[in-house]
Amino acid sequence: MEQLTERFGGILGRLGSGKWRRFVIIAGIAAIALLFLSTVIPGRSQQQETGSFTEDASALEAELEKRLTDIISQIDGVTSVQVMVTLDCTSERVFAEEVKSSSSGDSLSSENSPALSGSKDPLEKSVILPRVRGVAVVCDGAENILVREKVVNTAARVLDIGVSQVFVTN
Repeated sequence: MEQLTERFGGILGRLGSGKWRRFVIIAGIAAIALLFLSTVIPGRSQQQETGSFTEDASALEAELEKRLTDIISQIDGVTSVQVMVTLDCTSERVFAEEVKSSSSGDSLSSENSPALSGSKDPLEKSVILPRVRGVAVVCDGAENILVREKVVNTAARVLDIGVSQVFVTN
């Protein structure tokens, strides 16, 4: 402990007194405070990102259900509509890759590695939204075969899925 006091005393003694000494002490305290805050306040973790993907999928399901309910309720003969949309999976991120090629003599080799942005995070190329797995529609008026066919075809066209993935009942 005495060595530490002597060492800091020597450094502070070289700075002299006055403005420079005060400036160095304040800058040191600020640096220590920033280091402390960076450990106390965590950055975005992988778990938080996964959670946001799940929230994104739930939000997408809710938006699709609302829009499909709105359009189906406008079909003649349909009243009181409820829609449930299920998605295949959550969103998928596609990251850019750097390809490093090298050739020596007759052999050619390449190495793929993620392209990094300035903050050492992988560079995101695109986000693939989840695909719709199926739709269930409960509506009054579905006992009429023509109304049911209109509802099935509308849901299939709006969501770009096959008619076999749409179930309609009353």
